[in-house]
Amino acid sequence: MRKFLLSLMFLGVAACATPLEYDKAKFSISPAVKLLNINSNAAMRERDGQVMAQVSGTSSKNQAVYYKVEWFDANGMKISTSLAQWKKVNLRENSEFFWKAAAPSQRAATYRVYITDDIGKGIIE
Repeated sequence: MRKFLLSLMFLGVAACATPLEYDKAKFSISPAVKLLNINSNAAMRERDGQVMAQVSGTSSKNQAVYYKVEWFDANGMKISTSLAQWKKVNLRENSEFFWKAAAPSQRAATYRVYITDDIGKGIIE
């Protein structure tokens, strides 16, 4: 009976946990990556018209993750660039993180951030 009550208690705590809500058009996040929150914004530099994206969030545990930013033109076509490579970062529990990415050209209109804990051979979708 005691084990049953403990199981119910843990199930109740797990049910109260709120799932991460984020803009699925801007992010692709692996389920293994545990975040409390994540946001992004982009701004254009006045001096040269280059778009800069900033990603911020808070990790819910100590974890190593990989991320990359892919850029797209106004027609939704991916802009090929060597800048869109995986970067490894170590996130700390309950600590904020900030990532910045510069658009590869002035054609860039939108972007998508991919985050995972395992890149395998470097390709995930």
